[in-house]
Amino acid sequence: MKGDVNVDVKPSSVSVQAAGEQKKKTLQKLQVQAAANSTMTHTVLGIDVKFTLKEIPAKHIDRGTMVWLGNERNQDLLDAYAISDLIPSFKEQGQQVPAFGRDISGIVEVADGSRRRFAALETMRPFYVWVGELSNEQMQYLSEIGNQYNPTSAYEKGKRYAAMLNTLTQEQVAETVKVSRKAIMRCVQTASLPIEIINCFQSPNEISARQGELFFKGYKSLSEEQQLELVDFCVNWLIPEKGTGKYDKDGLVTLISSKIFTAKPKQEQVQPRELAMGASVVVKGGNAIINIPKVSEISLNQIERAISRILEDEALNNF
Repeated sequence: MKGDVNVDVKPSSVSVQAAGEQKKKTLQKLQVQAAANSTMTHTVLGIDVKFTLKEIPAKHIDRGTMVWLGNERNQDLLDAYAISDLIPSFKEQGQQVPAFGRDISGIVEVADGSRRRFAALETMRPFYVWVGELSNEQMQYLSEIGNQYNPTSAYEKGKRYAAMLNTLTQEQVAETVKVSRKAIMRCVQTASLPIEIINCFQSPNEISARQGELFFKGYKSLSEEQQLELVDFCVNWLIPEKGTGKYDKDGLVTLISSKIFTAKPKQEQVQPRELAMGASVVVKGGNAIINIPKVSEISLNQIERAISRILEDEALNNF
């Protein structure tokens, strides 16, 4: 089932009734196994870990479980649309494959299975987890392996890479994750977009790193007011249409692009050049505006003559 796995299922107590359930649905099997406190050994990073199957009732999932904070998958982007592939099976027969996690002070921390956890919450079905004593390294490993079955998006990867870049160089991050520096920075730029833009799509995976990079370059050229207007458009117009079929992926890309790239670029603020005695000059588009506070009439006449002489000399030199 996973890359570094040896499984030896050892039910701690299996009744005749439980044995007779083998031909029934997977959900019923999990219920019986969890009730019997079934255990198994599972090799994680070369260490044998004993797991016990736990059932968390639907009403206790929200407060009784949490997702491992090191999980790359962004939980804020999980909704009914992002897990639409799981909803039908959960409604029909519940969870079919248990998650993996550990118990932290009575809270089950999930390493592998955040989408299944959300699907159980969404459908109000019990959530099943193999719970064992796991180190942070083992939790991270299970999380990364689990996400390989349904890969995380460029946005989610970018969040992880950006966090790594706080302590590592681009070269070190590239070596660690086995991805090119260019691909890493595309993901980081995608992750710099407002989450509201990402949330317009059925799944964050619908925005590639290349498209995210293009969006980001256009987004950062907008004024603060224009950026807020774009976010407002996403929140009030696009996200409410999610799941209605009104916009497909390409339609959303086109619509968001039109909002980003047809907006008038923000004007760069020009900083004044400081002169003597509090005077300053602002140069913009080849035009200069001089500000001289509390200037006397004598000084003003001298400045005017000096400017006239300089401009006349420049005109003669360029003739």
